[in-house]
Amino acid sequence: MSNKSKKKKIGIVGCGAIGEGVALFIDRKLKKEADLFALAELDKTKAICLKRRLKCNPKILEIDSLIDAVDLIIEVASQEAADYILKRAVRKGKDVIILSMGALLKNRSLLKKAPIKGSTVYIPSGAICGVDGLNALSVSRIRRVCLTTSKPPRGLIGAKYLKDKRIKLKGLKKERVVFKGTVKEAIKSFPKNINVAATLLMASNFKDVKVFIKADPGLRRNTHNVEIEAKEARISINIENIPSAKNPKTSALTILSTQALLKKIFSSFKIGS
Repeated sequence: MSNKSKKKKIGIVGCGAIGEGVALFIDRKLKKEADLFALAELDKTKAICLKRRLKCNPKILEIDSLIDAVDLIIEVASQEAADYILKRAVRKGKDVIILSMGALLKNRSLLKKAPIKGSTVYIPSGAICGVDGLNALSVSRIRRVCLTTSKPPRGLIGAKYLKDKRIKLKGLKKERVVFKGTVKEAIKSFPKNINVAATLLMASNFKDVKVFIKADPGLRRNTHNVEIEAKEARISINIENIPSAKNPKTSALTILSTQALLKKIFSSFKIGS
């Protein structure tokens, strides 16, 4: 793909912490393989600031224009944006990377239409590890999947669910379970905090994934504990993530996993499923 005309045009929707990290990676590490062609962001100031940090010169476009102009769309904005992008990208036969996983739960039928339209939908592993093992076990029969996510209170404050339930986290002195339920309920209640639950559900194809969310004032890092049981294996994974300096609701590992996925897409040497 050394010929510039054969470079895959990439567009990023969302210029926050993840969007910035992904854009800089493409600009510095994938410039021979890909062209960061466009950015889209409701807050145009963010897009302009990010553009100034890049050596390439991406256009700043509205979402529809970006989808039409590029080959691969990377969504790092919100569930609402992901829902909008996913429908249009698949219909137009464009490849898409989705980070706001809640949108996929509402649009599973699109995954069946994607290959017919010539579209590929990619999901980074995000803030968790062990997705390869979970994919492997999904071919067999999984008996149990449980996710326990613990975060410093500041990583959860502002969620509508907490306001509706009148759960106050300011001044919290000890660990508190603020949510327990299904993936669907977790995504609805914490759309910006718990995409990992949707990733586990999609990777395992196991309908009864249990989710617990805790606020812990003793933590400085976002942590995820994943327990998986099947006939062939029992997997226990504990991840301690450093929150992004720019957004405490986002882990640095989420940014790295998206960068790694892009590297894998453009590489002729691929490891794992």
